[in-house]
Amino acid sequence: MSWKEVFENGVGCFRDGKLSEALLYMNQAIELQRNDPRIYDSRAAIHEKLGNLKAALLDSKKVIDLAPAQWQGYTRATRIFISLGKYASATKMVDLALTRLQSEDSKHRGQLLELREKSLQAQMTAERKRQSLLAQTAYHVGKLPTEILVEILTILVDADPYQTVRLSHVCSHWRRIIVGTPIFWRTLVLSNRHPVRKTKTWLERSGSRIAKLSVRRALSSSEFPTILAHLRSLSWSYLEALHVHSSFFSELSLLLSGMSMAHLFLNLKQLSLDSCGTVDFTLLPVREWKLRELILVGKTLFPETHWRYLTQLRVLHIRQLPSHFPLSIIEALPLLESLVLDFSVSSRILGAVDRPFRMIQLKSIELRTVENPFNLLGNIDAPILEDLTVFGAVSSVDEALLHVFCDERDSLVSLRLGSCSLSSGTLITVLSRVPYLDTLQIYCIDGVVNETLQFLAGKYPFSRSQTTVQQSLPCPALKHVDVSRCSDLLTSSAHAFVKSRLQSELGANSDAESCHLQSLRTDGCLKMDGDMLQWFRSKVPYFSCVYMTKKEARQRH
Repeated sequence: MSWKEVFENGVGCFRDGKLSEALLYMNQAIELQRNDPRIYDSRAAIHEKLGNLKAALLDSKKVIDLAPAQWQGYTRATRIFISLGKYASATKMVDLALTRLQSEDSKHRGQLLELREKSLQAQMTAERKRQSLLAQTAYHVGKLPTEILVEILTILVDADPYQTVRLSHVCSHWRRIIVGTPIFWRTLVLSNRHPVRKTKTWLERSGSRIAKLSVRRALSSSEFPTILAHLRSLSWSYLEALHVHSSFFSELSLLLSGMSMAHLFLNLKQLSLDSCGTVDFTLLPVREWKLRELILVGKTLFPETHWRYLTQLRVLHIRQLPSHFPLSIIEALPLLESLVLDFSVSSRILGAVDRPFRMIQLKSIELRTVENPFNLLGNIDAPILEDLTVFGAVSSVDEALLHVFCDERDSLVSLRLGSCSLSSGTLITVLSRVPYLDTLQIYCIDGVVNETLQFLAGKYPFSRSQTTVQQSLPCPALKHVDVSRCSDLLTSSAHAFVKSRLQSELGANSDAESCHLQSLRTDGCLKMDGDMLQWFRSKVPYFSCVYMTKKEARQRH
């Protein structure tokens, strides 16, 4: 049997719907004649009917290879590409078919144009679906320029250095950026969790340019030698903040003493030392100190010869240091903005001056367990003081406050006093001179709170004949008050104070009230009437009255 007879039998089976038999005949015909495009085109039609689209596409390609000038193979490929969802390829095939079609064949040309329109419509429909799915599942951050994404991630890492590793685990894109950007690795915090491996990784990824080095007390001393060996390669001139504790600081000092010191701490802005004993950086060229913030905790002494070189210091915090504090230190720091002296035992301020130091930038003073605060406050002049805290003073608190507030202080917004001896007259005088006070704390001081709250309520010493709230109330900007642990606080005083701060929202004749006061704490005030607590909570956004803690309750019983 010739290939033409086999081919005709296959065509007959195809017309009768006997697709499997037709496919066998076409395979046999191809074995007998491999170069006739009609056989491959017919077998492609059979595969298309059977759903074997890939096999149909291969046969269509064979048709095009054998008869590239004929349109039939391109047309068949167009239909198959549409079925496969490859609309761009379908449009390309139908365009090739149209170029090969004779101009007078209007019948087939119309069919091909319809096929082309079908392909284009299907392509647009698929694109709309793709865009809709993309809008729901797309990774929009990936479209941001790398520079902008780096800026966003830097804000997160600056707020919390531990976010560096967490953010690098979000996706491969973020990880590539974070691992490859040194700025994310400029803060090294060493504790007991893989400190050596962490040191090596941070130094490698930061290019040895660590801006902040913090060594926690939990770090084992057995790790010191290995860590210090790695730190020898650190570019110390880029270090801006150093926070270390006693034992590590000793080892670090030995390391630094054996290195060239010309570049060390060139840009150091923050230095925090915890129980480091006497600090001695005698090898450091002190003229290069650029410290802005110095924190000394525990038994840490900074040599007095060094203070006169810290002329750029803005923040000085000394905590738990059981020693005296020379007044000469303040004289050496004319640009100081924040001063905290928090002693573990009652300590004295030593020294005296002929006239007060003028601290033109000092905004915050915090004194805790300072034996005589007047020795400090009486020897400085801080014209823009905003925040004053005095806790645990032994004597001369009245004298110190009256010196500071000898005139009206528009700048003061926060006053915190606690655990010290103070007269109500002094406190009332002070409050009459701070019109923009926002926060007031009177903690664990007896004998002053009731008269003070009555004064703030406008009942003393102002005249009752004054009618407007603005005229009768001192400290009109007051929003936060804490009178905790004042054992003699009476409900009537607190009630009068809160009531005086109520303002009518809708007019003078309206019953609707709002309170400018944002918070009131009366914890540990046992004379507060429990029946009135609900009223206070309804008038003040945040009100607290915890009579005693669980520990105190157990001790009483």
